[in-house]
Amino acid sequence: MQWKSNFERQSEEEEIKAHGLTLDFDEIARRGAMSKEEKLIGKWYGVYASRHPGQHMARVVIPGGVISTTQARNIAGVAERHGQGRLNLTTRQAIQFHWLKVGALPDLFRELAEDGNTTFHGCGDVVRAVTACPMAESCPYKRLNVRPWAIRTQKALNDSRDLDNLPRKFKITFSGCPAACAQPYMNCVGHIAVQRGSECGFKVVIGGGMGWEAYVAQELFSFVPEARIIQVTRAIALLYRDHGDRFNRQKSRLKFVVARLGIEACRQKILAYLQQEGADTAGLSWTPFEESGRPFPDRPLALDSTVGTDGRGIVRVMIHQGELDHRPFRALAELADIYGDQKLYTTNRQNIEIHGLEPAKIPEVEHAVHTLGFETDGFYTLRDMVACVGTTYCPKAVATTRDLHALLQAVVRKPEFAAIQKQAIINITGCPNSCSPYRIADLGFRGMRIREETGSVEGFECTLGGDQQKHGQKLGEFKTPDIPEVVHHVLTTFIHLRTPAETLTRTVNRVGIAPFQKAVFS
Repeated sequence: MQWKSNFERQSEEEEIKAHGLTLDFDEIARRGAMSKEEKLIGKWYGVYASRHPGQHMARVVIPGGVISTTQARNIAGVAERHGQGRLNLTTRQAIQFHWLKVGALPDLFRELAEDGNTTFHGCGDVVRAVTACPMAESCPYKRLNVRPWAIRTQKALNDSRDLDNLPRKFKITFSGCPAACAQPYMNCVGHIAVQRGSECGFKVVIGGGMGWEAYVAQELFSFVPEARIIQVTRAIALLYRDHGDRFNRQKSRLKFVVARLGIEACRQKILAYLQQEGADTAGLSWTPFEESGRPFPDRPLALDSTVGTDGRGIVRVMIHQGELDHRPFRALAELADIYGDQKLYTTNRQNIEIHGLEPAKIPEVEHAVHTLGFETDGFYTLRDMVACVGTTYCPKAVATTRDLHALLQAVVRKPEFAAIQKQAIINITGCPNSCSPYRIADLGFRGMRIREETGSVEGFECTLGGDQQKHGQKLGEFKTPDIPEVVHHVLTTFIHLRTPAETLTRTVNRVGIAPFQKAVFS
């Protein structure tokens, strides 16, 4: 009999999904364990198996990176009752609980829902939390306030049952200006607010991503009117749903669809989806134009200004390693209630912000934050490192990111590096999945195992000179204990080679990586 080569091949995960995406967590709690299939579908509910047997993680979705203080207290209470009192902030502005028992999950879901919190679509092959610039409302360089659009897009796509089963995760972000602080070029879809004459809208880029194969997002539309952005985003999701690889999950992200089909073919298919759904495509453009908004610096988030365009103040709270106890989290909510706009804001560098302050009250709030044990300066600098949870919790990690974070803090805080604090950032990830995107940082570290004569030891690949549109170059592979000295050599070399106000990435682009390799390996 002739072998049939035209059948549709699917992965095991796709076969499991085909049996349904609804779970009875009360029944699972009664049994006290999740089957292999239930663990997969549990991701749709924001639940992920932990590195530690019998333990789970649950991720609270924070659309646009903002929650009310009531929601914050609710999250703190759930952490206290079910997650050993700890909270983790992610690089996608979400909040995670760890150390969860299966039997606690139904109560956790119900308790979160009491104040409008949810873990629904926190993980899984779905539209993930839609992120936004942390200073979306008040940044002096914004073209428009993108946070409402992030929140509306999250709701519109999460309410679409025909998008419940995508080939893999689908990540969307909104940036308020071309400085791209919300990291659009490393996401599946990046919306960048732009100004064309007197009209503001969005440039849309698609197909970015990290992982083993990193891609820079390509421009889909140079201009999309504000009112069309949700429809355009849905059409992109439909393209992904229908053309993503459902057999090889290593090649199933949107970045591979764009690479395989090409940006022009993707654009034509997306336009066809819009027409099928009766959407108005008038005003969509892919012709280059000169952006007419206010000039912006390379790194607006590194600026010291704490008063926005609304005349209100912002106090930033640095959360080292992205983890804090429920008590100070509650205290921050209390400060936001008393002095701010009754909201807490999360950032893609795992920090928290309080907005809406009277400028005269900023010192008082900062003092209160210092009393809680947090710093209120040094953001988007060498001190403001991002590290995924690594082997502390994650089953996929191969390196202890938090140990390296602590080792490097001792290096970057040396007085000799005070002058370059704002000229470099450091990202540390525990595996190639790059939950902390190491390739787009001035100094990036990816966890790995380094072979020795007998076995292997923990180490990291180090990259230099990365940004969203030109990923870092490989400096080398180093054992964890050796990395503080490596970073010391890199920063010292940077001081000698840089021009005034030049970032480490700009210096590497100008002089190349060879001088840094010579300093490290000689």
